[in-house]
Amino acid sequence: MSSLKRWRQIGQGQFHKWETVGDELEGAWQGSHEGRYGPLGTLATAAGLLTFPLHAALVQRLQHICIGADVLIRYTGPQTSKAGRLFKGFEVFVSGTDDGIDVAQVSGHDVTPREV
Repeated sequence: MSSLKRWRQIGQGQFHKWETVGDELEGAWQGSHEGRYGPLGTLATAAGLLTFPLHAALVQRLQHICIGADVLIRYTGPQTSKAGRLFKGFEVFVSGTDDGIDVAQVSGHDVTPREV
C-alpha cells in the first residue's frame, strides 16, 4: 500500500549555484559532504544553512578551514588553466587572523614550538 503523503527533506537548507561573477557567501563553515552529483559544502549564514557545489578550485581552498570558522567565498568567474581547461575561480577569506586555518596542514610543517 503506498502513501499519498508528500514528503520533503528537512535540515538541508537552501542550495546555491555559482552563476554570477561576484556572487558572495558569508557564514560559518560547516564542512563538506558528498552529494548526488559531487562534493557539496555547507555554510551557516544569517539566512540559515546554505549548501553549494564544491568545484575543484574551491575544494583546494576550503580543505584546511576549521569547522565553525567564519568565511567569505567570492566567485570570480570562469578562468582558463595553464593546460587550457576552463574552470570556475574563487577567492576565500577567513575572518580575523589564522584562527580558522589548520596551519600545519596548509604549510606542510609541524607547528609545535621547538627550542633552538
